[in-house]
Amino acid sequence: MNINGTVSCRSIAAAGGIKARALCSAVCALALAVAATAGENSRIITFDAPGAGTGAGQGTACFNDCSVNINIWGAITGSYLDANNVFHGFLRSPEGKFTTFQAPDADTTPQSFNGTIPQAINDAGVITGFYADASGTPHGFLRSPEGGFTTFDAFVGGGSATFGIALNLEGAVAGYATNPNGVFHGFLRRPDGTFAKWLASQGCDTSPATGCFGTAAFSINVFGAVVGGYEDNSGNFVGHGLIRSPHGKFTTYNVPGAGTGPYQGTGCPGCSVPLNLFGAIAGYYIDAKNVVHGYLRSPEGRFTTFEPPGVGPNGMNCYADCSVGLNDYGAITGFYLDTNNVFHGFLRSPEGKFRTFQAPGADTKPGDFNGTFPVSINDWGAIAGYYFDGNNVVHGFLRLP
Repeated sequence: MNINGTVSCRSIAAAGGIKARALCSAVCALALAVAATAGENSRIITFDAPGAGTGAGQGTACFNDCSVNINIWGAITGSYLDANNVFHGFLRSPEGKFTTFQAPDADTTPQSFNGTIPQAINDAGVITGFYADASGTPHGFLRSPEGGFTTFDAFVGGGSATFGIALNLEGAVAGYATNPNGVFHGFLRRPDGTFAKWLASQGCDTSPATGCFGTAAFSINVFGAVVGGYEDNSGNFVGHGLIRSPHGKFTTYNVPGAGTGPYQGTGCPGCSVPLNLFGAIAGYYIDAKNVVHGYLRSPEGRFTTFEPPGVGPNGMNCYADCSVGLNDYGAITGFYLDTNNVFHGFLRSPEGKFRTFQAPGADTKPGDFNGTFPVSINDWGAIAGYYFDGNNVVHGFLRLP
């Protein structure tokens, strides 16, 4: 079986040993199941975590620095904002049952907008994310399938903060953190609790107060490769993609057509950059006219750029904290803004065909800048995300293939 027509299970297994052979066997079996069940019809299930608030901006799956992540079995994790404006984590089982949780030392003071914000779940059911303590300082966490917590910090003291963003099957966590001077670094937390931390060699190295959002990591695959990005030190804070190999070697990449003006380039602050098992990468880039486009980078470094049908004049129109999902077959999900200023979800097949969709109950009134926001996709083609209703309340959704 070839993925993207280039990388086979056989070649990956030969390179990766027993772990890779087991994973590739599972992936190949899943491919047969997906091929047998995929069709034009789909079903969207909407959901709300118990205790989610019903005021404007409250609800399930917050939209700023938040995620709705689904694993291969259909378990979904994310956060919700309650009526007291406190964040809580949730786990939705494949059967639709909810477990809610708080990390130890998370601040739950009413109106604090603190609490616990999960970011990712692996196929073993381990969850990573971050929480804010009583001082508002973010810390990383791991939650075991049994509900036990491990908390961690990449840096200690001063203006340091740690954001767990992604994890692999072995429990290695990738994310970003600020040092005591407020400078953003990418990090890898190994399963033994040790860290690798880095700044891109050409990255800006000051705090956001100067306009610099530094270096970040957003995804990690089972082999330990990490992908993220950085803003450079040119004075324009141009974005670039950054790959860290399992052995610690760095590769910078730029999408053809990415701009070099202020805050243009490949990626954007807070934007997800998913990496799949075979080394394919998806994301956004901003051209010289400040138009946002999507891209897929093959394991060999070839780029395919795209836009869903119906995009507005600014393209996909997402410049910060944007989500895009990629599975091991090369299917991509994300969102775009149309000419009426309504957000729509899209699914791009590995062959480059598009389907667009809205969650039932999503606000599609022109000019509201609301709609449907997919975040992640698993290897079955199930998509998890969130949407806003007409009262600006946030709800979660699961789109089944």
